Amino acid sequence: MASTTHEHHISPPNLSFAVILLPGFQWLDAAGPVDYLNDHSQARLRGRGADPALVAKAPILTWYYVASTLDPIPASSGPKQPPTHTFATCPRVDYVLMPGNSPSTPVPPEFTEFVQTRFADPKVRFLTVCTGSILLARTGILNHLRVASNKKALKHLAQSGQLDHNVHWVGDRRWVKDGKVWSAAGITSGIDLAAEFARVYFDKDVVEEEKEVAEEVPKPDTPDPYAWILKGIDLGYGDQHPHTK
Repeated sequence: MASTTHEHHISPPNLSFAVILLPGFQWLDAAGPVDYLNDHSQARLRGRGADPALVAKAPILTWYYVASTLDPIPASSGPKQPPTHTFATCPRVDYVLMPGNSPSTPVPPEFTEFVQTRFADPKVRFLTVCTGSILLARTGILNHLRVASNKKALKHLAQSGQLDHNVHWVGDRRWVKDGKVWSAAGITSGIDLAAEFARVYFDKDVVEEEKEVAEEVPKPDTPDPYAWILKGIDLGYGDQHPHTK
């Protein structure tokens, strides 16, 4: 069942996000959670003519789109996405959102430096969707954490001997939270991760309003209907791990 642990913050929260754009990123990995979370914001509620009392309880959200240069970035579909900042110029943020890509995507050194520097800041946390976690694992920041990822990709990496065994890959959850990392499994699970993030951080009335607007029934972390993909696949750690869910 979904976690019932709440993290308490001053209401309304004022949060900033850096969305990492690497060439060929999965568009829905980014657009799904970004749009779902942003629909909870004061700006969106005010634009929809929501009750001012509800607007006052909604979060203030700021988004930065970050890449190596300011050149538009091709995604898996749709138009190229223009970054707002480079890895070198991105302001301080509360969260880094990492969408997925091909596990073999080259990661530039400035990406690795950005990720490692932000992760070292105790106030910065990470959200990752689909194979985004596989790319983040290459920077070392996910070592010894429980992390979800795209199950087909994990299966391929495990069977080809390329799986990073420094990470405790979780194969039977739709999303996982361990420490300062929130990770989602396959592409659409990013929206479920966003819904859980909203449940934890945002006012409950605002969350319920967004569910009705989006006509979304968020899925819990377990049972995961696609856990069967990794049945019999050795992900390395087995059932024993120092971190608990």
